[in-house]
Amino acid sequence: MSHFFGTFISGTGEIVRAMLEQRLKDSKILSLLDGAVEFETAVPYSDLNLFCFNNLFQVIYRGSLHEDKSLDGFLKKLLAEEKNWGELKKSSSKIQTFRLVTSRQNQLTAVDSSLREKLEKLLGKKTCLRVNRSKPDTEFWVLSRSEGVAYFLQRLSKHTAYDKLLDPGELHPELAYMMCWLSSPKYTDVVLDPFCGYGAIPLQRSKRFPFEKLYAFDIADKPLARTKEKLPRKNPHIIVERRDALMLDKVLPPESVDAVITDPPWGIYQEVGMELGEFYRRMLLQFDTVLKPGGKLVLLTAGEKELFAAMKSAPEISLRQEYHILVSGKKTGLYLLEKMR
Repeated sequence: MSHFFGTFISGTGEIVRAMLEQRLKDSKILSLLDGAVEFETAVPYSDLNLFCFNNLFQVIYRGSLHEDKSLDGFLKKLLAEEKNWGELKKSSSKIQTFRLVTSRQNQLTAVDSSLREKLEKLLGKKTCLRVNRSKPDTEFWVLSRSEGVAYFLQRLSKHTAYDKLLDPGELHPELAYMMCWLSSPKYTDVVLDPFCGYGAIPLQRSKRFPFEKLYAFDIADKPLARTKEKLPRKNPHIIVERRDALMLDKVLPPESVDAVITDPPWGIYQEVGMELGEFYRRMLLQFDTVLKPGGKLVLLTAGEKELFAAMKSAPEISLRQEYHILVSGKKTGLYLLEKMR
């Protein structure tokens, strides 16, 4: 069994738990923390196909913190218990260097330099890797949690910094992935994102989940152009068009959509041309019109009050699940709703 530690968006722990139980039948959740999970599975990292994690690590050692909760105390314990370490991934032709990252409660922190050097020297001996603190091929992490536990980890995932990878305001892939998963995807689904923006949600649905037809609509030309670039251009089952989300009934037949997955305007970063509550009321009425009975609506917004008020005008739309998360430092709600049969 491999021992993993994954970090995810705070507040989505129950989604991650359900994903692990569904995707990995042999998985054993050892600890579910705020924004992190520790689990075991016989499935190798290359076959996990879990895209809900910000980062995924292999656990080398797990222990409790010293009374003063300092990383230095844990480092001393770690060095003393070398024989109890788990498996270390050996170097390959592509992995020649490493760096040691030390973190306390999600904040990078300094540790005693002599302890750091001892651990780096030991890691170099065990893995045949060289230290490179600026541009390493792999990373080892020593991190502590507020729950009083600390970990020694080897980072498995690697992606470019999002400020270089994503367009301004684009949803992080992990969040878009979770939103798609919440819709209970099926091969026969007709899926709609009427506020597709830069295409984060349609991209995840087209890459990671089944569908019969996928509609990506928006009224902003620049983001829509980027969405067209990102999605497969010759797939007749994917339609990217400039459409108004408040006029869906002019475009789509009644009760023709299985899932609406979207991130509508929150009334904070962009104007909607009317009071946000009225905008959401019209929006939900359109969703109610095009959704099939039993159809899913997965929606992300910081406008909880306006959303719940608007739901009174669409009584067939009912709340199934609610998750409170942070997006760009803003308290946000992730909602799973359903059109009653």
